[in-house]
Amino acid sequence: MKPGPTARAALVLLAFLAVFTIVDRMSAPDGGRRTAAAPPGAVTLEPDTSAAATTTTAPPTTKRATEPTLRPAGGVTVQVLNGVWVTGLAHRVASQVRTAGYDVVAAKTALGSYSVSRVYYTGGHRADAEAFKERFPAFAVVEPAPANLSRRVALHVVIGKDYPGV
Repeated sequence: MKPGPTARAALVLLAFLAVFTIVDRMSAPDGGRRTAAAPPGAVTLEPDTSAAATTTTAPPTTKRATEPTLRPAGGVTVQVLNGVWVTGLAHRVASQVRTAGYDVVAAKTALGSYSVSRVYYTGGHRADAEAFKERFPAFAVVEPAPANLSRRVALHVVIGKDYPGV
Protein backbone atom coordinates (compact mmCIF):
# COMPACT_ATOMS: atom_id res chain seq x y z
CA MET A 1 0.00 0.00 0.00
CA LYS A 2 1.42 3.42 -1.00
CA PRO A 3 1.34 6.36 1.40
CA GLY A 4 -1.12 9.09 0.48
CA PRO A 5 -0.22 12.68 -0.41
CA THR A 6 -0.67 13.84 3.20
CA ALA A 7 1.75 11.22 4.51
CA ARG A 8 4.30 12.09 1.81
CA ALA A 9 3.99 15.79 2.64
CA ALA A 10 4.53 15.02 6.32
CA LEU A 11 7.67 13.01 5.53
CA VAL A 12 9.04 15.84 3.35
CA LEU A 13 8.33 18.33 6.15
CA LEU A 14 10.13 16.16 8.71
CA ALA A 15 13.11 15.77 6.39
CA PHE A 16 13.20 19.54 5.84
CA LEU A 17 13.08 20.21 9.59
CA ALA A 18 15.91 17.75 10.21
CA VAL A 19 18.11 19.36 7.56
CA PHE A 20 17.23 22.87 8.79
CA THR A 21 18.13 21.94 12.38
CA ILE A 22 21.48 20.48 11.33
CA VAL A 23 22.37 23.48 9.16
CA ASP A 24 21.26 25.90 11.90
CA ARG A 25 23.48 24.17 14.49
CA MET A 26 26.44 24.10 12.10
CA SER A 27 26.10 27.78 11.23
CA ALA A 28 26.22 28.90 14.88
CA PRO A 29 29.39 30.90 15.68
CA ASP A 30 30.64 28.12 17.94
CA GLY A 31 29.65 25.28 15.58
CA GLY A 32 26.63 24.39 17.68
CA ARG A 33 28.67 23.62 20.79
CA ARG A 34 27.85 25.30 24.04
CA THR A 35 30.86 26.55 25.97
CA ALA A 36 31.41 27.91 29.43
CA ALA A 37 31.31 31.66 30.04
CA ALA A 38 35.06 31.72 30.65
CA PRO A 39 37.74 29.13 29.96
CA PRO A 40 39.07 27.19 32.96
CA GLY A 41 41.70 29.12 34.81
CA ALA A 42 40.50 32.47 33.49
CA VAL A 43 40.93 35.32 35.91
CA THR A 44 38.30 38.02 36.27
CA LEU A 45 39.81 41.31 37.32
CA GLU A 46 37.89 43.47 39.74
CA PRO A 47 38.39 47.24 39.88
CA ASP A 48 41.10 48.28 42.34
CA THR A 49 39.32 50.10 45.14
CA SER A 50 42.36 50.33 47.39
CA ALA A 51 43.79 53.46 45.72
CA ALA A 52 43.92 56.62 47.82
CA ALA A 53 41.02 59.04 47.37
CA THR A 54 41.77 62.08 45.21
CA THR A 55 40.91 65.61 46.20
CA THR A 56 38.34 67.42 44.11
CA THR A 57 37.17 71.02 43.92
CA ALA A 58 33.58 70.00 43.31
CA PRO A 59 31.07 70.89 46.02
CA PRO A 60 30.30 68.07 48.48
CA THR A 61 26.81 67.62 46.99
CA THR A 62 28.22 66.31 43.71
CA LYS A 63 27.01 62.74 43.17
CA ARG A 64 29.82 61.83 40.77
CA ALA A 65 32.33 61.06 43.52
CA THR A 66 29.94 58.84 45.49
CA GLU A 67 28.40 56.79 42.66
CA PRO A 68 29.58 53.18 42.59
CA THR A 69 31.69 52.04 39.67
CA LEU A 70 29.89 49.64 37.32
CA ARG A 71 31.27 46.16 36.91
CA PRO A 72 33.20 45.80 33.67
CA ALA A 73 31.26 44.41 30.71
CA GLY A 74 34.23 42.52 29.28
CA GLY A 75 34.01 38.75 29.64
CA VAL A 76 30.29 38.76 30.50
CA THR A 77 28.39 36.50 28.09
CA VAL A 78 24.99 37.70 26.92
CA GLN A 79 22.20 36.13 24.90
CA VAL A 80 19.76 38.66 23.40
CA LEU A 81 16.21 37.35 22.93
CA ASN A 82 13.52 39.09 20.88
CA GLY A 83 10.28 38.73 22.84
CA VAL A 84 8.17 40.97 20.58
CA TRP A 85 8.57 39.28 17.18
CA VAL A 86 9.98 42.38 15.44
CA THR A 87 12.23 41.18 12.63
CA GLY A 88 15.91 41.95 13.21
CA LEU A 89 15.40 43.57 16.63
CA ALA A 90 17.50 41.03 18.54
CA HIS A 91 20.42 41.60 16.16
CA ARG A 92 20.15 45.40 16.44
CA VAL A 93 20.11 45.28 20.24
CA ALA A 94 22.91 42.68 20.23
CA SER A 95 25.06 45.10 18.24
CA GLN A 96 24.52 47.82 20.88
CA VAL A 97 25.29 45.36 23.68
CA ARG A 98 28.45 44.21 21.89
CA THR A 99 29.53 47.85 21.41
CA ALA A 100 29.22 48.31 25.20
CA GLY A 101 31.84 45.58 25.64
CA TYR A 102 29.73 42.51 26.37
CA ASP A 103 30.42 39.12 24.78
CA VAL A 104 27.21 38.48 22.82
CA VAL A 105 26.93 34.75 22.18
CA ALA A 106 23.51 34.69 20.51
CA ALA A 107 20.70 36.88 19.17
CA LYS A 108 17.51 34.88 18.78
CA THR A 109 13.73 34.93 19.08
CA ALA A 110 12.35 34.23 22.55
CA LEU A 111 9.85 31.49 23.13
CA GLY A 112 6.69 33.44 23.87
CA SER A 113 5.78 37.10 23.97
CA TYR A 114 7.02 39.52 26.65
CA SER A 115 5.40 42.80 27.65
CA VAL A 116 8.32 43.96 29.83
CA SER A 117 12.01 43.94 28.88
CA ARG A 118 14.12 42.07 31.40
CA VAL A 119 17.52 40.69 32.30
CA TYR A 120 17.76 37.11 33.53
CA TYR A 121 21.01 36.22 35.28
CA THR A 122 22.56 32.86 36.06
CA GLY A 123 24.38 31.89 39.25
CA GLY A 124 26.94 34.42 40.44
CA HIS A 125 25.99 37.08 37.88
CA ARG A 126 23.47 39.26 39.70
CA ALA A 127 25.95 42.17 39.91
CA ASP A 128 26.60 41.82 36.17
CA ALA A 129 22.83 41.99 35.57
CA GLU A 130 22.52 45.13 37.70
CA ALA A 131 25.43 46.74 35.80
CA PHE A 132 23.74 45.79 32.51
CA LYS A 133 20.53 47.44 33.73
CA GLU A 134 22.49 50.62 34.55
CA ARG A 135 23.98 50.68 31.04
CA PHE A 136 20.68 49.77 29.36
CA PRO A 137 17.83 51.22 31.47
CA ALA A 138 15.17 49.85 29.11
CA PHE A 139 15.81 46.47 30.78
CA ALA A 140 14.34 47.49 34.15
CA VAL A 141 13.47 44.03 35.50
CA VAL A 142 16.32 41.86 36.83
CA GLU A 143 15.50 38.28 37.82
CA PRO A 144 17.20 34.90 38.25
CA ALA A 145 17.14 32.88 35.03
CA PRO A 146 14.40 30.26 34.74
CA ALA A 147 15.47 26.62 34.40
CA ASN A 148 14.96 26.53 30.61
CA LEU A 149 17.80 29.03 29.97
CA SER A 150 21.42 27.89 29.65
CA ARG A 151 23.58 28.19 32.76
CA ARG A 152 26.62 28.61 30.51
CA VAL A 153 25.52 32.14 29.57
CA ALA A 154 25.80 34.82 32.28
CA LEU A 155 22.92 37.07 31.14
CA HIS A 156 19.84 36.45 29.03
CA VAL A 157 18.23 39.75 28.03
CA VAL A 158 14.69 39.64 26.70
CA ILE A 159 13.32 42.52 24.64
CA GLY A 160 9.72 43.23 25.63
CA LYS A 161 6.92 45.39 24.22
CA ASP A 162 8.00 48.26 26.50
CA TYR A 163 11.40 48.51 24.73
CA PRO A 164 11.86 52.00 23.19
CA GLY A 165 10.96 52.05 19.50
CA VAL A 166 8.84 48.88 19.56
